[in-house]
Amino acid sequence: MKEQEITRYLHSRYGMMLMMAAAVIGTIIAYRNGDIVYITGNNGFGLPSANEWITDRYASLWAGIAVNVLLALLLSYMNRRFNVLRTMSHLFVGMFMIMQGGLPSIMGQFYDGTVMCAILLFAIIPLFSTFQNPDLTRRIFLTFFLISIGSLTSYAYAIYIVAFLVGCLQMRSFTMRGLMAATIGIVTPYWILWGFGIISPSNFTLPEFVSLFNALEGRELAQIIVYTGVTLFLGFGFDTLNLMRIYRYNARTRAYNGFWLVVSLITAVLIFVDYNNLIIYLPILNCCSALQIGHFFRFNNQLRSYIPILCIIGAYTALYIWSISI
Repeated sequence: MKEQEITRYLHSRYGMMLMMAAAVIGTIIAYRNGDIVYITGNNGFGLPSANEWITDRYASLWAGIAVNVLLALLLSYMNRRFNVLRTMSHLFVGMFMIMQGGLPSIMGQFYDGTVMCAILLFAIIPLFSTFQNPDLTRRIFLTFFLISIGSLTSYAYAIYIVAFLVGCLQMRSFTMRGLMAATIGIVTPYWILWGFGIISPSNFTLPEFVSLFNALEGRELAQIIVYTGVTLFLGFGFDTLNLMRIYRYNARTRAYNGFWLVVSLITAVLIFVDYNNLIIYLPILNCCSALQIGHFFRFNNQLRSYIPILCIIGAYTALYIWSISI
């Protein structure tokens, strides 16, 4: 196979499907070997955390895989709908799945991290559609309504409200009516559930923290820390390389990519501040990093660009092998 054909294949839909299949198969193997580290604890304010919704581990495995496939589809849809990367390459979607599969524990179970990532992606779609359309207050309401629902199950959602408020400014849709729509969107889920008696003031307790450092053994913890470090390095490394090129885009595309940068920064800060629960933030971090990888190889689609792509895949393959050998 010629080098140009290899590069083209990695960017194609078939390359994405191959990477997705590899991640799914690897996760199933890890599950059968007993290498999935299960998340415990309840981080919700009024409703149980997502990791408590499905108690059967086999069902949790397939639910987790299904949510990850949904995340890949949402990323692909978002790029087609808003042209965030200004390319129809599917490489970044495949890279996201490879990154998820590199740590089977975040792909092989249904838990807060992947659910939060899905809800945030669903919330980003109406937000992006409001660019220079401040009258679309219903979509602003929907964005914050989704995040607010999530905040009932995990406190981590609440922090991202800041990112989406900044996003409204970047979309040039932040007016007094927009602020009111956002406020009502945040309040409405609590109001509805309280009105139906599903939650009450007595439900609002402090999250039950289970420290990652206490829950994991030394080698498992080291693997997660190294995995996180590699993803942070790739994400912000490629972001730095892409920055000047993205700046040359039109205002709409700059706004979209600027929002993703804000999400990346907030996620990185949360990983260091809320380090006991860093595993919750890994799926959204992987989304941000995969987008930056996709940007870079959109700019640098030379004959042998497949070599660094395969090196990144090799790095996550090595992390996967490490995780199943612990």
